[in-house]
This record gives sequence, C-alpha cells and structure tokens, in this order.
Amino acid sequence: MGACISKNSSARVSRSSALSASKQTVAASAPPGAAGDETSATGAAEEASRNSLARVDGTRASAAELERAPDGVCPDREEPGTANAEQGGVTEKKDTRETLAGMNSPKTLEAEAQEDDPKREAPNQDVPSEAPEGPKEKPGGDRKPAQKAILKQDDSHTEEEKLNAHLAYREKTPADFALIQDSLKANLVCSSLNEGEIDALAVAMQFFTFKKGDVVTKQGEPGSYFFIIHSGTFDVLVNDKRVNAMDKGKAFGEIALIHNTERSATVVASSTEGALWGVQRHTFRETLKQLSSRNFAENRQFLASVKFFEMLTEAQKNVITNALVVENFKPGQPIVKEGDAGDVLYILKSGKAKVSIGGREIRMLRKGDYFGERALLYKEPRSATITAEEFTVCVSIGRELLDRVLGNLQHVLFRNIMVEALQQSKVYELFQGDQLSKLIEAAVVKDYGADYVILDKENKTKGIRFFFVLEGELSVYAYTQNPATKEEERKLAATLKRGQAFGEEYVLNPTRPFNHYVKSVGPCKLALFTSSVLTATLGGEDIDETLDFNNKRAIIRKMYIFRYLSDHQMTMLIKAFKTVRYMSGEYIIKEGERGTRFFIIKAGEVAILKNNKRLRTLGRHDYFGERALLYDKPRTASVCANSAGVDLWVVDKSVFNEIIKGPMLAHLEERIRMQDTKVEFQDLQVVRVVGRGTFGTVKLVRHVPTDIRYALKCVSRRSVIALSQQQHIRLEREIMAENDHPFIIRLVRTFRDKEFLYFLTELVTGGELYDAIRKLGLLARSQAQFYLASIVLAIEYLHERNIAYRDLKPENILLDSQGYVKLIDFGCAKKMQGRAYTLVGTPHYMAPEVILGKGYTLTADTWAFGVCLYEFMCGPLPFGNDAEDQLEIFRDILTGKLVFPHYVTDQDAINLMKRLLCRLPEVRIGCSINGYKDIKEHAFFGDFDWDKLAGRGLPPPLAPKGETYAEDTEQSSFELDEDDTIVLEDEYDWDKDF
Repeated sequence: MGACISKNSSARVSRSSALSASKQTVAASAPPGAAGDETSATGAAEEASRNSLARVDGTRASAAELERAPDGVCPDREEPGTANAEQGGVTEKKDTRETLAGMNSPKTLEAEAQEDDPKREAPNQDVPSEAPEGPKEKPGGDRKPAQKAILKQDDSHTEEEKLNAHLAYREKTPADFALIQDSLKANLVCSSLNEGEIDALAVAMQFFTFKKGDVVTKQGEPGSYFFIIHSGTFDVLVNDKRVNAMDKGKAFGEIALIHNTERSATVVASSTEGALWGVQRHTFRETLKQLSSRNFAENRQFLASVKFFEMLTEAQKNVITNALVVENFKPGQPIVKEGDAGDVLYILKSGKAKVSIGGREIRMLRKGDYFGERALLYKEPRSATITAEEFTVCVSIGRELLDRVLGNLQHVLFRNIMVEALQQSKVYELFQGDQLSKLIEAAVVKDYGADYVILDKENKTKGIRFFFVLEGELSVYAYTQNPATKEEERKLAATLKRGQAFGEEYVLNPTRPFNHYVKSVGPCKLALFTSSVLTATLGGEDIDETLDFNNKRAIIRKMYIFRYLSDHQMTMLIKAFKTVRYMSGEYIIKEGERGTRFFIIKAGEVAILKNNKRLRTLGRHDYFGERALLYDKPRTASVCANSAGVDLWVVDKSVFNEIIKGPMLAHLEERIRMQDTKVEFQDLQVVRVVGRGTFGTVKLVRHVPTDIRYALKCVSRRSVIALSQQQHIRLEREIMAENDHPFIIRLVRTFRDKEFLYFLTELVTGGELYDAIRKLGLLARSQAQFYLASIVLAIEYLHERNIAYRDLKPENILLDSQGYVKLIDFGCAKKMQGRAYTLVGTPHYMAPEVILGKGYTLTADTWAFGVCLYEFMCGPLPFGNDAEDQLEIFRDILTGKLVFPHYVTDQDAINLMKRLLCRLPEVRIGCSINGYKDIKEHAFFGDFDWDKLAGRGLPPPLAPKGETYAEDTEQSSFELDEDDTIVLEDEYDWDKDF
C-alpha cells in the first residue's frame, strides 16, 4: 500500500508570492498528490549522496564522519555560545512564516483551519554579501483561505496496468547491474542505501520496452514507478510542450518511490526503440523494509554474543544496535593493527579474520566472534593485528559514538548493576524514582586490591553504610561474642559477588553502629554510599517519615484528580497532611454535612454508609472525601471507623486552597467535572458546527443536565467503509482513550448509530498554536521555551506508552482557555511494536528516517521538535521553506544545510536546534538512552522551570480572548497504516467498541 499526499503540495508560500496554499499532511493512504520530479538529473543526487549521513540500519556514520558532517546533518557537540553568523558555516536568512500547502490528516474535534494567511515575508534566497536587517516589527496578520484537498483512493495501479503491456523479460548482464547500481547510488532517495540494499533493488528492477511515441508516464495521473533509461531517448513534456530530453543512464520519477503522487510531466519515447528499468513503489519500500528488519535482527543477535553487554537492558541494547556501523574488508586488508590506539569494538558478521601478535598467527576469528571490547572501556592500544582472510563483513561501534547514544559504557554497566540490586532490597521502597537516580549518581566507585580490609566497625567505615559489588568478590564477617570466653570474634556472614549489595540494615536503622568486617577476596570494585549521601537523598534521617511521605505521594499520584500536580505542589500538599486517630464506631464524616477535609487511610478500616446502610469498606491506603477540597457541597455518604483504631492522614480545604490556586485549581475543577459527568447521547444538544471534514462534521454540543460543553466529531460510517478505514478508526479511538495528560486532548466517550460514529471530547476554545505564533510574531526565548516544553511533555507522555505521534506541527496543537497547549489529531499516531516504515505526516516536519523508508522509531517525533523551535524563533521552516514541490522538500530535508537568520543570536537556541535537527537519529538529542532528560537539561532550558509549567504556574505567552473555532476545516485523508497487520474478524462488527 502506497503512502499518500494531498494536492497542491508545494512548500509554504509567503504573502508576497500571492499564491494561495493549504496545509498538507502525508497520511497512510493514497490520493493523488503533489507533482513528481520527472526530469531530475543525477548531479544533484550525487551531491545528496555525498552530503547525506542519515543512514538507517545498514551503514552508520563513523565518528570521523560525525565530525565532518555539515550543519543540519549531525550538529557539532560544541558548548552553547560557540556558533554565530560568522562561525560554523551559519548563513543569514530572512524571516518568514508561510502556510502549508496540501492537506491535513483527519482532525480531532477542534483541529480547525483558520482562514487567514500569515503576513510574513518569504526569505530572499539570493542574500547579498551584506544581508539586510531583520524585520523591524514582528510580522503577523491574516491568512488566505486554504485550498481543500480532494480525497481519492489509491488508483496508481492504473500506471502499473498500462506498463504491463511494455513489460519484457531480460536477464541482467554485469553491465546492466552496473548501470542500475550507479544510477541508484546517484539518486536522492537511494543515496543512503548500503551495497546490499542497492544490489537487492537492482535485482528487483523490471525491464520495459517502448517504441517511438509510446507514453511512459502521463502528466496528472498517479505514479508509482521509478525508472532508469537503459537505451534510447525520451522526451519530457509539460502541458504538451517539450521541455527536456533524456537518454541512457538518466533516472526519473523518484518521488513515486516516496509516496503516491500525480506525475508533473509526460514522458514519451522519442527514439525508434527505447528501454527502461523500473521498480514499483511497493516493491521498493517492501524490499527496504525486509532488508532493514533482517539486518536489525541479525545485528541484535550478534550484539547478544558480546558478554560484557549482558548487563545492559533491552532498550540499551536496541540503542546500540541502531548505532552499529557496517564495514567491509577485502582479503588481506588489516582491520586493526597491533600497537594502534583502540576505540572501536568489532563483531564479525561474515567471513573470517586472522589474529597475529608480533607476526605470529594466534587464532582465527569467524562469524559471531568479536574483539576490541576493552577499547570501549579503556584507552588501551591494540594488543594484536587482525587481518581479513577472505571478504569479511563486520559491524562495529566506536567509543565516541557509544558515549553519545548511551553514555559512558562503564558507568552505564555499573548503574544497571546498582538498579538491579536495589530492586531486590528493602532499601528500594525508601526512594522514589528521581531519588533513586540521585542516589546512584552520588555513589562513590572505588577499587580495592586483594585481601584488603575495606570496612571494620564504625570507627573505620568513614561513614559508609551501604555498598554494591560492581566487580570481584569479598567476604563479610559479623562480630559476635563467644559465650565461653566472652571475647569478641568474627564469623563469616556472607560472600558477596558482582551485583550484590550489603548494608540494608544500616540504612533502615541509621543510628545503628556498623558492626561488620568486610575484606576483599581478590581485586574488586565497589559503589559506596555514606550516611550523609543517604540522608541528603532521602531528605532526612527519619526513615518512618520518609516511608510515610513516599506512600502518600504514591497514593496521590494514582488519583485521577491530583495526578498532574507539580512536584512542588505535591510536596507541599503531602507535608500539609496531619495524622488523626478515630476509635471503632466513631463517625469521621456524616452524610449531608458540608465537606472540608480529605482523608487517606494510614492504618485500619472504615465503613461507607448511605441512609445508615453499609455500602462498602475501605482499608489501608484507600482514600475518600477528595471532592470536598474543590467543591462546597454536602457529603453524599457517611464514613465511620470500622476497626479498633483507624489512623488517617488528613488535609483541610483551607490549607489545600493555599497550596493549589489559580489556573491549576481551575484545571482540577474541570478534571473532576469531566470525571463525574455521565454523558448519554440523548442528553447532548447541538449548539453549532465548528468544523467540517471528509468524514463528517465537528459540532459544539451542550450536555443539558449539567450545562457542560463538549466537542462532538461525527464520522460517517459510509465514508469509513468506502475508504476501508475501519481498522484505522478503531486504532485512533484506542489511542485517544488511553491518553490522560493535561496537554493532550481528552476523549470523554464514543457513540455510534446506523449512520455515524461519534467522538466526544473536551472542548478546547483558544484556537490553534499556528495562529497564536503568527499573532505573537517571532517568539522570544521565554515564549519558545513555554510552547516547546509543553509539546515535549505531551510527546514524552505518549512515548512512555510507546505511541508515536508522527504528525507534530503547530496546526495540530490547540490552546485551551488559559493559553496552555492541547495536542490533538491522532489520525497519524501509532502504537509502536518495533520499527515503522510507512511514510506518514506532513512533509516539512518529516524526519529523514521517515522519508528514506528503512524504518524509524519514536525518534521521528523528536526531529519535529527542532522544526517547531526553528519556526518559533526564526520564522520560516528550516528545510524546504521555498520548495515548490514535494521532491524539493524531501531533498532539502535529506541534504540541505541548516542556516540561521542573522537576527537569531541566542546561541543556546541555535545549539538545541542543531542537535534536534540531526539527521542521524541515534545521535539526535533526546534519542539516546537518557531520553528527554537531555533536552530538559540543555542550556536553552537552563533558566526554565519545568515543574512550574506542569503546575500551571507559568503565564502563557498568549492568553486567548473569547473563543476561537473554524467553521470549515479542510478535508483530509487517512488509511490503515502499512505497518499494521491486524485483520478484522467480522467486517460488520468493526465499530463494536464505540
């Protein structure tokens, strides 16, 4: 199944161009789309091949290549503040914001398209040597009406049917293979492929013959084939006018390999006889998918053979597998030489290699063997020369690249040991997740020789209370008193090996004197924790108090209402709790009285009574009365102590209101209203239409019993069935129902009848972020921080649940009534299981790995962070801003240089954009094993309070005035993801969950 793209898929165009445009989204279906490039020559593609380092799975950039990579390919890792308009090849670029061309994927309820064009000037690409000043005023303004995209099903098979008449058999000669391989290597779309992938595609090429006047492709018709001219000449016609001629070795139609699109030109055979090699899009992408999947699986298996990687987690092993580089060695070629500096680990994938020391052969390495592991841990010279005996393929990873994607390997291995040991210990219960991280980071790692006395009673411990064995073995002796002699003696208590911990009793009882003797058996390495480190991490010496605090926190974090309080708000709330005891039969609250307190059961049991009738009982760590903190309403039931003594943690409403106030209090009240309301379809009253799309309309509705307003998306069942979207709709509903985050649109419930499916969501009234940033003009650092951080938190939430969003852009983000963001439109989202291969999203925001078709993961969303930040602070889009067709956009994303306008001087922002817009996903910031921690701790966010953002304590850059809706959202398309293989058992029961 081919990917799809909408009509009018030119780049964003400026006000000065006087071109109307519409938004555009590539979705996983196949309507006719943007113009393909039928006349592309190989010169630009050769340049693309030289520049593109975005290699996926087959080959990866080496450390040296990382250093040579131009801006936008893999940014340098310089400290913020080192890049400017005169350094690092950064050139000047005028400001602009333009509309997207094409169309959106299906909108969730409030994804309206505002019909006004931004008043931002397009950048002049012919920048003079002395660039003009930036805009004196922040541009903004009206936006022209968007052109509607017309949804059509994939009819590109018609090209295949026509070509079948020209299909001929030809056994490929070596010269044929050379011609095909050279053309593929020089082509933009294929420039990142490795030798094996090029060879596989060459084998898949079909042979077609044509006579003079035969039409190969026709302008305006959907295309699905890429061609290489084998012989003869072919004319290129645009609007029936000859514009070019092509001969042997020239390639055309490569945009068809990326997605289904209308041909931009007609190609006709102009010689008496001509022949083409051709490959269809599905064959091309399926070949790459199979090869990529197989390579990943093989490399993952080879990695498992490296013993010192055993302590890595599955996620860490996958990160390393993605970063492995494929290297080929000819017979007799040295792989490493004795005495050379070592910084790369090699695993033999095929072939064999000879190991020799001082010219003397020691042994032979074969498939699955590895060497150089110590090079990753220590800077040791090579101890032997290793030479390929026959053609040998290795996968390798260097220490520098490994540090970037995983961190210091030794540190990671030790951290994993400590985490695993902690999880088996009672000490683990004392710490929350962030505290555990801080504790492990605070460990002191120390080496000891053989038979070394490490600890001996309190006076020789130097404050050490707890330790892990990272390497080696040691003996622990307990001091006891001999009953006969009354003398103190040592008795062996335990022998500890790698991964084991000791000192649990001294952590749980901080005042207890250390009374053990610890001695190494052989050389060993320990991670040590002192009492001061433990106290600082726990926040105090009172273990019972710490356990109480953590228990309260765990309980409150599970509560729907309070789940998203900031850490500061949570801490203040927990500290406000007091302990109160009730005796058996004593009433805690009474039905009908005004509620002013919230309770958590610390110990004991209570009974819930209504009209003096017992409904149920609650026990330890259950809670009740939370609504009294938000509403001034009578209690709906009584609660009395049901055991001899009941200990409760209690917080009063007056104290709560001092801690939680303003926007967060309003947000909590809205959350509890949404939870309490039981909405039935017959209780909804239509107020007005707020959006229209391909599958139906979006209506603002009022719940009559409560007067709460919602948005109701009405999806035509007939349209869904006609376009085979049943599975897609089910998956979209499943993802939306799973989400519960303050920065993501909330699905309340769904309905169905004979004609429609209905999505009922919260109503978001502040308009699109797309329009907000045009009102604000170029964003200041604090404004960009606010919006990007909010987006990061929303996407991080999805990624934690293994959901890839895949269409991140300002148009898919709404603002609520307070000005905080709401991520909407899950038409392109996918629950990831391994890699995805479908081309999906909006071209300007697509990551290189999505375009290349060799598989991608959650990292694709992180690239879009960089595009959004660039748009926020620079104005135009970083790649393809002035492109007139889809191929130009993709070419710029894959090979274009990242440049910054002269008026952007925030070096921290420039550095973050460069690291987000890195074409190597494994090196892109936020994509290493540290995840979004690296983004949050980047210098750009150095003065930003993430906790205040979560607690709604930061003022939004734009506070909406009134309510903003769109009467007419653009039409859009979507289809079952190519990667989804679920088959509906009953086609008539596909909507049973609605």
